[in-house]
Amino acid sequence: MIPITISAALISYAVMLAAYFLHRLRWLHVPAMLAIIVFDVAMPFYLYLHRNWWKRLIEQGDIASFLVWMHVALLIIMFVLDGAQVITARKIFKGDHTARGDHRTQGKALLVVRGLVVVTGAILANPE
Repeated sequence: MIPITISAALISYAVMLAAYFLHRLRWLHVPAMLAIIVFDVAMPFYLYLHRNWWKRLIEQGDIASFLVWMHVALLIIMFVLDGAQVITARKIFKGDHTARGDHRTQGKALLVVRGLVVVTGAILANPE
């Protein structure tokens, strides 16, 4: 059985892919991407409040795992890219169409990084 967090992450990734490819439908693209960013920010809080991290990281010794640190690094990169996406989107809304190239490139990078975050999170998931 797939844990609810992995299912939610996969569904949110599918929504992100759909919004990425339907970027011309601004009424769909903008709210979907904002919802994904809110999901990305809320997920660590949810996991912190609903998982026994002390037992997993300290008592079981997973803190020294390369996969844990790779996942954390990917999360930081994803949050930086989310912030950059918001900044370039605001420039586009203000009429600066030169930011479109940066926004598109950041979007492609975010698709890759977020996919890796979902994969590493799924590998690290410990259904209790």
